Amino acid sequence: MHIVLDFRPALRQSTGVGTYVRNLTSALTESFPEDSYTVFSASWRDRVSGVLPPSGVAVADWKIPVRMLDWAWHRWQWPSVEHFVGAVDIAHSPSPMLLPARRARTIVTVHDCYFMRHPEDVFGPVKRDYVPLARRAAKVADAVAVVSETTAAEAEDLLGISRDKICVTPLGVRREFFNAAAASEVLLARHGIDRPFLLFVGRREKRKDLGTLLEAFDELSAESDGLQLVLVGPDAPGWDETWAGASDRVRDRTRLVPYQGAETLPGLYAAAAALVMPSRWEGFGLTGLEAMAGGTPVIASKVGSLPEILGSAALFVPPGDSSAMAQRCRHVLDDTVLAARLSDDGREHAASFRWSRTAERTHELYRRLGG
Repeated sequence: MHIVLDFRPALRQSTGVGTYVRNLTSALTESFPEDSYTVFSASWRDRVSGVLPPSGVAVADWKIPVRMLDWAWHRWQWPSVEHFVGAVDIAHSPSPMLLPARRARTIVTVHDCYFMRHPEDVFGPVKRDYVPLARRAAKVADAVAVVSETTAAEAEDLLGISRDKICVTPLGVRREFFNAAAASEVLLARHGIDRPFLLFVGRREKRKDLGTLLEAFDELSAESDGLQLVLVGPDAPGWDETWAGASDRVRDRTRLVPYQGAETLPGLYAAAAALVMPSRWEGFGLTGLEAMAGGTPVIASKVGSLPEILGSAALFVPPGDSSAMAQRCRHVLDDTVLAARLSDDGREHAASFRWSRTAERTHELYRRLGG
């Protein structure tokens, strides 16, 4: 089979969908080298050569404005992806938006449907395209891949598609997150981290509910000055207002760290006292598994797919409950036996999530559609 994957989400800082398509492409080429793969990209400024797709993968890299192409693709389904890459059997989009095709079978991946539940919280292309067009794209696609059983149920309910059209393909954890050495003192000092810290990793968007985390940390920091909060990731609309509402004490003891790649992120996980995930909703929760792989305890909202994916290896709190979150953090910080158990259980749990398994399930879907 000849498969084309839309590689555009991986061109810049790889969070979410970009992480997915980059790791899926690598795992597919490693596990199923008998097939041929092309990664498609279109951008006026960013080139695929800057992110190094796997060797042996063909690259179709077009210097055209991505917004113009998205408008034509998402609303007119023109021009076909074959126009850019030649004949293919499978056209796989890592997002809910189709790669329009003349003859290829089409697949979209849905990571969550929060954009349908709370369109007021999303921004950029998600607000412009996903909200009005995702339901139609899911119905037109030949199959829909989802990352969890939770998202499968969401897709049925909110996108209006039947369960037999959906294939669950859980994500994996890269090898470098297991047994990573804690970040060096030089790296920590560079970001002003000089004491034990709670960690958050992800885009600072409304869905992550960082306001609740800041309130929980305010309660903890009132009790002791021996703890910091480290927020790793890019800003998003709404963050400035959330940050402005934090107390002076919280702002003084919180470190805002920009996006970190695979070279430094495993070490930050390993150095943290705990990873905290206060999200209002998650379709998978990959950062929780990445932290577990390094032996870091995880505290998460009991919402969305997080109980499904993190299981008994994490501690859970009701979403939006800052006092419960602060109490769970105290448990991990003060109870060394509990922290050690969460560390051991987390490593074992994370080891069951492998990108090779994601590739196997995805390839089964390709085979079913493309022969």
